Amino acid sequence: MQATSRYNYYEILELTANAPQHEVSAAYERARTTYSGENPAIYTIFSEQEARELLVLIEEAYQVLGNKILRNIYDQRLLSGRASLNDLTYASIIEASKQVFPEQKVEKPIPTFKKDEAFEKEIAAKENWDGAFLQKVREYKQISVQRMSEITKINSYYVTAVESMDPSGLPAVVFVRGYVVQIAKALGLDDKKVADSYMKNFKNGLGK
Repeated sequence: MQATSRYNYYEILELTANAPQHEVSAAYERARTTYSGENPAIYTIFSEQEARELLVLIEEAYQVLGNKILRNIYDQRLLSGRASLNDLTYASIIEASKQVFPEQKVEKPIPTFKKDEAFEKEIAAKENWDGAFLQKVREYKQISVQRMSEITKINSYYVTAVESMDPSGLPAVVFVRGYVVQIAKALGLDDKKVADSYMKNFKNGLGK
């Protein structure tokens, strides 16, 4: 992919700039299926590293074009013809959306919970991690799904899907691991150990 088109999210999803919103989701699913590691033909075109990078861009493209507010900001910049590559990055679009809809600076209290020494020992000794146990730890620490979403910047829909280990509600496997790492860190867990175990169970569930 050429540098000049790296952040042309329409090209990445193979859409026209005037594509209706419902076509964005369909294009995302097509791109994700085509360029996922589950498609062995992809490695005849790209290296494994290039395929992973492309999947990241596909996810970014969907996050931007699938959101009407972000898409509007992106379109204004893209179609102006004056935007630099930096102006079209995912981080830049997200930052611009915060300026349009500034977040209220409200101090959120840190959740407090009563320690259960027996459960703390169970957590420390846990080797086989799955979504159900992640949920159990989250609820034990009295962190709601919404609060977890705020801490990790992961959509609450995905937080729930990670806990239910529902592949139909999650993006490509490469992104699932990233979500699990962020959730584990927010829960004060060993993120590598949790992610390694979780992904093994998740892939087993997919029959891989």
